[in-house]
Amino acid sequence: MQTPRASPLRSLFNRGGLKEVFEHARNAVVATIFVAAGLEASTREGNLGLFGLVDPRLAGYVVAGVGLLLILANFADGLRRLAKFRQHILLQIALSIAYFFVTLRVIQLVILFRTHPC
Repeated sequence: MQTPRASPLRSLFNRGGLKEVFEHARNAVVATIFVAAGLEASTREGNLGLFGLVDPRLAGYVVAGVGLLLILANFADGLRRLAKFRQHILLQIALSIAYFFVTLRVIQLVILFRTHPC
C-alpha cells in the first residue's frame, strides 16, 4: 500500500522544516560575519591593538578562511537536506537553484553591511 506524499507546506510546518530554515539562515549569517570580520581585519593597516598577535593580516585571512569553510559546510548541509525532500525532481532542482541564489545574496548583503559604514 502506498502512503500519500506529504505536501511541501505540510512538511514545512508540521515536520520542523521552518525551524530548520531559520537555523540554516542563522548559520549562514554567522559564517558570513566571520568572513566579513576576517576581511576587515586583513585590510586594516597597522596594529589592531591585540596583544600577542604577530601579524593581524594573517589572522584576518585565517578567520575569513574559517568563515568560508563554515559557509561551504552550511551550503552542503542545505543541499543534502533538499535532496532528502521527497518531491518531484523538477521541484528539487528549482529549490536547489533558488537556494543557491538566495544564499549567495544573503552572504553578499551581510558582507556589504559589515564592511561598509552606513
